[in-house]
Amino acid sequence: MNWFKKISETIKGSEDFSDIKSSTLRDILNGNILKKKFIQKHYALFILVAFLAFIYIDNRFYCETQVSHEVKLKQQLKDIKYESLTISAQLTTLSRRTYVMNFINEKGLNLKESPYAPVIITEPDPEKDQELLLQKKEEQEATKKIENDTTIVEEYIIN
Repeated sequence: MNWFKKISETIKGSEDFSDIKSSTLRDILNGNILKKKFIQKHYALFILVAFLAFIYIDNRFYCETQVSHEVKLKQQLKDIKYESLTISAQLTTLSRRTYVMNFINEKGLNLKESPYAPVIITEPDPEKDQELLLQKKEEQEATKKIENDTTIVEEYIIN
């Protein structure tokens, strides 16, 4: 704190500062304070402070704008999620089997439910067809081999 006292005493003892100290409200209002030596020496500092204050105010305004925009977007997201849930629930209700059957009966359409399960039709694949043929041949050969083995055993038992 000793250094702070030295600085404040130096400023207070300065001829330029005493000139400002003797200024009145009238000097401030009519602009004569800007002609004082202390102010003229520190014009650059005052301009820097004013510029930084302007930047600070602009930054705060920009941040507040961004925050309000973020809040709006979050609210829109929440609304869209609720709307999506509602539509999903309606779709689930409309696609139920009983609802579809009742709707068909109300409209008077002569449609009936198929007694057979739906079948997925796939495009023929030559490689899979060849694999299936090979598997069938192997099964037939294995069956013939088992039949031959059993007939040999049966003949042996009979003899």
